[in-house]
Amino acid sequence: MRLNLGCGRNIRSDCINIDITKYEGVQQVVDLSVFPWPWEDMSIDGIYASHLIEHLPFDQQDIFILECYRILKKGGFLRFNLPHSSCVTAIGCYGHYRTFSYNTMDGYLGMDFYRFGKAKWQTVEKKLLFWYEVCDAQGELPLWIFWLLKIVDPIMNFMIRLVTPRIFENVFCPAIQCREVIWKGIKL
Repeated sequence: MRLNLGCGRNIRSDCINIDITKYEGVQQVVDLSVFPWPWEDMSIDGIYASHLIEHLPFDQQDIFILECYRILKKGGFLRFNLPHSSCVTAIGCYGHYRTFSYNTMDGYLGMDFYRFGKAKWQTVEKKLLFWYEVCDAQGELPLWIFWLLKIVDPIMNFMIRLVTPRIFENVFCPAIQCREVIWKGIKL
């Protein structure tokens, strides 16, 4: 069983779609800021959490991560889509407690670190994206911008990979914003 936590209107057919609001396609309404969650220990194969954790206060972000760890089976995956620190709309969002850099989750979750002690996940995917992985998940973009992004986004993402995400982030992000960081880890 896989969970799509805080799915909003971005419904995944391969998951149980969870949100605090009963949008069309949401199968389970759960307030993810209330712990512990209603799933049993080591009962979940994978978790998607797209643009969710940044909406939790700092002390709840650690608890969120530990809850994911608790409910995931060994070898299960946790995949975050996170707002990048160069994105002005992410920084300016009243409901965001933080933004993320390319190495944030790898550094905190994929390596031994003081925050959680021994690494709890092995990083298997890291991306820095010019635009969002799901181009218009909320269906709010004008059609002409949607198609413009479909052309520009792959070019920009190629440039990010060409110079490496860390160099792009440190050298070019002051002028060219990135929207999203993706991190995926496998539970050790």
